[in-house]
Amino acid sequence: MPLERINADNTLPALARELFIIHAKEYVQLQARLEEVEDKLMAWHRNNDCSRRLARIPGVGPIGASLLAMKTPAPETFRSARHFAAWLGLTPKDHSTAGKVRLGVITRAGDEALRSVLVVGATAVIRQLRRGQCAAASP
Repeated sequence: MPLERINADNTLPALARELFIIHAKEYVQLQARLEEVEDKLMAWHRNNDCSRRLARIPGVGPIGASLLAMKTPAPETFRSARHFAAWLGLTPKDHSTAGKVRLGVITRAGDEALRSVLVVGATAVIRQLRRGQCAAASP
């Protein structure tokens, strides 16, 4: 639709019109490629038991579950959830001395893409809980 308006607009310079057409073709190609990648990811997700189980967690979804299943080492390597959170980079930096515990900022030491997807999912769940729209997650 916008491309048709651009073609119909006679006040637009010919070079600008030509560049918009080139960008529109690239956009269509990119959308097709993204659909291919998404189809492959969803097929992998449907065939992976661990990924399907992780996707049932509120806020995780198929993309987050696939990333977790692909990028996370075996769960047995972590002694606790805190160790997993530290591996992800979600725990505060420790500035403790002489028995006095002082925690600093979040380290962000782990995988940025995985952490980002999980934080966005958690934020969405919190937002839904505040609006009273999410009955699946516990407060």
